[in-house]
Amino acid sequence: MKKLAIFFLLGMATIVLMPQPTKCVTMSIVTVTAYSYSGGMSPHSVTASGRKVKEGMVAVSRDLEHSLKLAFGDRVLLHGLGVFEFQDRMAQSQRKKVDLFMKSDAKARRFGVKRHIVLVKLA
Repeated sequence: MKKLAIFFLLGMATIVLMPQPTKCVTMSIVTVTAYSYSGGMSPHSVTASGRKVKEGMVAVSRDLEHSLKLAFGDRVLLHGLGVFEFQDRMAQSQRKKVDLFMKSDAKARRFGVKRHIVLVKLA
């Protein structure tokens, strides 16, 4: 009886400790740009989600929004840049593009245009 209990416990431990399957992650090569209050925006501007614009938010092209199944408030990882909150959409014509909001126009200009390898939705 003891042997049976030991085998049962070992079997349960194996099932519990077995690696769990990972979720499918969608990745893409994207063009990353930055925008700021210049160009007609004001500190009172709101995003497509209805929230005021602030640093740490990103606007994502609609094709990426659909392929990553993003909802407003989801966090996305831009490899090498950090984690950002999806709160805004880009124009219909934009493809595979992400726009980071920066308070300073000079900072946004210095950022320029970059290509990043990975865009991942975080759980």
